[in-house]
Amino acid sequence: MYRHKWFVAGLLLALTGSLNGDEYDATSLEALRSGMPDPAIVESHDGSGYYVFATGHGVKVFHSADLLSWKEVGRVFDRHVPEWAEKAVPGCDGIWAPDIRYFNGQYYLYYSVSTFGSQRSVIGLATSKSVNPKSPDYGWEDQGVVIESFAEKNDFNAIDPAVFSDSNGKAYLYWGSYWTGIKGIEIDPQTGKPFDGKFEYVALAQRTATGIPTNIEAPFMVKHRESYYLMASWDFCCAGEDSTYKVVVGRSQSPLGPFVDMQQRTMDKGGGEVILASDARWRGPGHNSFLQTDKGDYLVHHVYDGEEVKKGRILQVRPVTWTRDGWLKVKSPLKDPLAEDRNKERLSPLVGAWTHVVDGKDTYNIFLEASGEISGTAGKSFWNRQGKKLRMRWLDPQAPNGAWIDEVTLSADGKTYYGKNQNGTVIEGSKR
Repeated sequence: MYRHKWFVAGLLLALTGSLNGDEYDATSLEALRSGMPDPAIVESHDGSGYYVFATGHGVKVFHSADLLSWKEVGRVFDRHVPEWAEKAVPGCDGIWAPDIRYFNGQYYLYYSVSTFGSQRSVIGLATSKSVNPKSPDYGWEDQGVVIESFAEKNDFNAIDPAVFSDSNGKAYLYWGSYWTGIKGIEIDPQTGKPFDGKFEYVALAQRTATGIPTNIEAPFMVKHRESYYLMASWDFCCAGEDSTYKVVVGRSQSPLGPFVDMQQRTMDKGGGEVILASDARWRGPGHNSFLQTDKGDYLVHHVYDGEEVKKGRILQVRPVTWTRDGWLKVKSPLKDPLAEDRNKERLSPLVGAWTHVVDGKDTYNIFLEASGEISGTAGKSFWNRQGKKLRMRWLDPQAPNGAWIDEVTLSADGKTYYGKNQNGTVIEGSKR
């Protein structure tokens, strides 16, 4: 869930067309707060079904017996945030981005408290022996602070926690939003917190090395066979159908990395394999969790329905398959099994990840969004296709007439392009 000053500015632009924080579209802002944002899923050990914990006052809790129909069944806390967190982070309003995992005979629920654009943040922990409100073992006990961040002290932002319990009994915590990216640390599996006197975290994923805004957040860890997979969300979360959020992944033989993508780029140097992004209808999928069951694996995330944007960030559950060489393939959502076929008809084949090269030397990893925007570089940029021609417009006050214009010709198969900008600089690209 976004928590960086540059993203807040972008969100205000999306809502108002200006950076005047005193003006906003109340309807749009309310939509951003509704739905089931930042969903963390867990299957109950008592057979009562599946539970999703989501951003909201007190942490919203939803239940389903079949992963299709969901009903809100309560809150973890009876106040908007625990009292200790409200004192630590003045002005906070609600709990962000929870995550949950079962180990050592109980459920560990991590949550974050902050304010928009601030680096003063805290991650807390609550525990319960059951997630079923009807169980006599149900009852959340707050364990207080786990990790916190200060603008004058830390290079990370202590939000978006994700916990992972390995089969060997060790446990790990991941966190981070913007700033210098995603961090990870081994924790005491008994307390659920870092070992006493030992706070040695590892930098796992970031985007600063690529020279673009530091828009990476929402880590999640999953193990498949003998490999560990670090997922994260890139780009902009909460701008309705213009959202550019997407899920990326890297793989490692260790829960603390290094994680590499299919091109062998390390995530701590800006790498990451895009496995889910906006399509013709579903916009800004991201902040995922992951469900592994006897029936199969599922990616669980929030997304905007481009046909009903005012519903806000809604829950989506997608089946996952694994390739022979051990990479994830995300399928159509359970509630929209024909989405892939419809997208083939409605979605431009140019949408996706591209390597963009300027003057034969400056290389950028960009993404042509379904909305017509280009993500992956600083500033606003847009693309459109006219037959065999592709036109890309990069807003820049230092460019002629305020924008660089790349006019390029697509290859016959639509997988490469070549052309020049208005200054005659050679522009090349290839789809990844």
